Amino acid sequence: MSKFDMDAVEKMELLAHLEAILGSVRTLHANLGALMADVAVIRDTVFNNAEELALYKNNLRSAVAMAKPMVDDAARFYDDLIEEIAATQRWEN
Repeated sequence: MSKFDMDAVEKMELLAHLEAILGSVRTLHANLGALMADVAVIRDTVFNNAEELALYKNNLRSAVAMAKPMVDDAARFYDDLIEEIAATQRWEN
């Protein structure tokens, strides 16, 4: 029996893991895009609108405070997913 031969339950579990991983990659891609836009705004603020820097800092602090719970949830999700994958110990490279 090949290690790629799986029953229906194993295939569904694998698909669920792949779906979670792809969702995470998609989220990371979106976050990277947002980060790039934020860096562009910072650069524009520092070089072109230095008087608005204090306002930007306040807005950034507020955004970081709002995003912290989401980041914490994502980190917990990754930890749970890693534990779940490690617990199966069926998949070997």
